[in-house]
Amino acid sequence: MRHVPNLKDFSSDDITQILKIAAEIKANPAEYHDALHRKSLAMLFQKTSTRTRVSFEAAMTELGGHAIYIDWGASNFVLSGIEHESEYLSRNVACIMARLMQHGDLEKIIAGSQVPVINGCCEKFHPCQALTDVLTMSEYFEGDLADAHLVYVGIQNNVSNSLTVICNKLGINLSLATPTQDNNGESIDENVQKLINSSEKITHTQDPKAAVQDADFVYTDTWIDMQYFNNPSHRDENQTKLKKMMPYQVNSELLDGVSCRIMHDMPIHDGFEISAEMTKDPRAVIYSQAENRMHAQKGLLYWLLK
Repeated sequence: MRHVPNLKDFSSDDITQILKIAAEIKANPAEYHDALHRKSLAMLFQKTSTRTRVSFEAAMTELGGHAIYIDWGASNFVLSGIEHESEYLSRNVACIMARLMQHGDLEKIIAGSQVPVINGCCEKFHPCQALTDVLTMSEYFEGDLADAHLVYVGIQNNVSNSLTVICNKLGINLSLATPTQDNNGESIDENVQKLINSSEKITHTQDPKAAVQDADFVYTDTWIDMQYFNNPSHRDENQTKLKKMMPYQVNSELLDGVSCRIMHDMPIHDGFEISAEMTKDPRAVIYSQAENRMHAQKGLLYWLLK
């Protein structure tokens, strides 16, 4: 039984196989319409979601299975030990996907579960997004992805952590164009920081303009975690961060003359991490990338359960 808290313990062969299955299912969906017949996925949410809920539920439906939505706040996870509720839940389903505020809660779910647990996003990692991103890159890059150059512009967070891990595993060139890590420490992971400092495939710079000049893909993400974006108690802190981050906005000036694909994992905040015109730029593959969440997760679910 394999859990997916992140991709650290996955080999390059594991990841490649998942992505090959995802591509195969995407190309031939009718052949997999009952691949997970009569299997159920529990979807547990502490955090709000659009793409994670829709993509996992649609994926299970199209594979012949069933998805059960569970609102953490409306369940007994708020009343009992997480391990107890997790063991009960795991006795009813084939797999659990949890989208949580804290990685520590995910570890408790894994400890109590008798079935595979997938991290649907926490403050440290977003492995399903990283699988999606590489699947998307493979569709838009001609040749070996080892020759591709991905530039992540913005702030180091759960998404950049997972991109760092998967790019190192697969030998993809990744440049992190970010300020010094100071985002209150929530997403900092010691192993990821070591990779950034030691991997031949990962580089860091504070100069986004220089980084994007030879980029094949330019990727950005929100500068402020969703639970803080509209939180009044974080208003002053958010305004300070937004002012600091404006030089890292993906806009027409930054990408002037750059032949690349523009990526964003959504939700988008127009005028912050990306300018509105860039979301509609001919170079943007943002919505294809978002669609691939379902396809990548089909590959992952099939790999875990079949």
